[in-house]
Amino acid sequence: MSSLYRSLLFLLAGFVLAPGNAGAWGSGHDDIVRAVIERLPDEVRAGFTPGIIQHAVQHSSHYPDSFEPFDAAEVGEGAVTALNEAGLKVRYDLHHDHGRVASFARLVEAFREGNPEPIAHWIASHSHVIADMAACNHDPLVHNATYGWAPWKVKLPHGGDFSQVSRFLDLSGTVRDNAGGTAAFQEAIDRLSLNDDGRTAEDQVVEMILYGQEGARFCSPRGVEVLRGAAGWVDREDPEARTVLWRNLGELGAWAVVRTLRDVDVARRFAKEDIKVTLDEFAKARADEAIDTLLHERRLEEDALYAPILRSLSPQDRGITGIVLEPTWDMNDAMLGFSSRVQSASIVRTLAKRGRGHVTLDLRELLEQGFPKVGQVPLVIIVATSFNNYRWMKTETFDDRLSDYVAAGGRVLWIAGTGQLPKRTFAEMIHLMSREAQAKLPVPPDDFTSARLSVSLKEERSWNIANTPETPAGWQRPHCPWRFDSAAPGYETILTLEAGSTRHTVGVVARNRRLALLPVYAVTPHLLDKETPVASPHEPELDVPSEAILMETIERLLSPE
Repeated sequence: MSSLYRSLLFLLAGFVLAPGNAGAWGSGHDDIVRAVIERLPDEVRAGFTPGIIQHAVQHSSHYPDSFEPFDAAEVGEGAVTALNEAGLKVRYDLHHDHGRVASFARLVEAFREGNPEPIAHWIASHSHVIADMAACNHDPLVHNATYGWAPWKVKLPHGGDFSQVSRFLDLSGTVRDNAGGTAAFQEAIDRLSLNDDGRTAEDQVVEMILYGQEGARFCSPRGVEVLRGAAGWVDREDPEARTVLWRNLGELGAWAVVRTLRDVDVARRFAKEDIKVTLDEFAKARADEAIDTLLHERRLEEDALYAPILRSLSPQDRGITGIVLEPTWDMNDAMLGFSSRVQSASIVRTLAKRGRGHVTLDLRELLEQGFPKVGQVPLVIIVATSFNNYRWMKTETFDDRLSDYVAAGGRVLWIAGTGQLPKRTFAEMIHLMSREAQAKLPVPPDDFTSARLSVSLKEERSWNIANTPETPAGWQRPHCPWRFDSAAPGYETILTLEAGSTRHTVGVVARNRRLALLPVYAVTPHLLDKETPVASPHEPELDVPSEAILMETIERLLSPE
């Protein structure tokens, strides 16, 4: 590949990463709308002037990515009233489950009225909220690469860095690559095509509510492959890696195109037959049941982030460490926090590299069956950047299961973010924790980046914070505001943060060796080490400082009182 050609590809993709938000496809939304318009029935497309098409591609395809209220001058008084009545106040609300239903209802109404401008607008806007559900930068690993490792310029094995990789993680980098990406996108659209199957309005509403979960499910096997392909192409100019990138990104983009086209066909039929689209209690109940079923049946191995590292508990296992894993759900949804998945996978891979016996534990099985026997798994590691109810998965149930495990002699390392801890299990520790109001870190962000993190176990070891957690955008920011009373009886300090003249205890272990807490930033790859290249860009593991902190904490938890 010539340097000129490569430069042109980077230039083409250079508009992808919008620094101010964690949006989805960026300029790839333009490409999805172009692909949709090209495939619309002639009688629909015939009413679109070049100006209407340009507005749909450049503006309406990004319409939901705004917190501005709906403007009657743009979408009409009737649309604003209907959207408000459906519970939508600002344009971003179109992303929600009920927002996608309201968006589709506007499309049906536009076809009923027959005005090309609103038809084009709502097709493009609706395509956006569909596409976001399967956008690869909502995959946990790709999200970290895009919004965390790219701004940090994490080094690749052969000299480049993730700021170069991130340019290829938007759909536009594939769709506009005439060397093969364009063809891969077109082929995927043809292969995955959908048609109006004569469904009822309720069927359509349920389907659209499920787009969030089904989109994440479609993306989960592909996100890691997208990063593998992009990094392999940038780092080694590997043509096989570029083919992997094209194929997986093409399929993710096609997923949105074919659903938008199918929804257009359904909307036209509903308009012709005067079928009303509403989110009533019956449709909502059906959708809730379907989502709960999906949350039960999803397999951990469907997540490419987890598939290579899964290890089940065997009857002969004794004295091994358990790591709790949660599948990837709808965009940014999680019981234990969206970003916890990457740290959890990194810990598993690091334990495997160290030859330490371990098992991966499915969060749902723990909720339903409880934790393993202490003799088999005496220590459990839980990364929880947040801790909240998620549909049928309840924090109270998890807390009860965890408390029973500790009462039986189990030991728990909780890696915390901004969320609360399980109230029953960590009742004593919670009283020792404090934070500044609204703070996301123990010290102001500017002070944090120049702070020093010290682990005090066998011997004190220290590292300077190498990268800022305050990246320009993203849900992956390793925030944890908690600090502890260092003189608290019953607890030992294991981690301190020094910022200027202040020194805070930010990690503790109970003297009875039952509980320990570390902040998530202590085990976030590349936060403490900006010089060492990654070994494998798509296979995250802890860096040297975070590995040392983790292993020392494990040793302390498993040591005699």
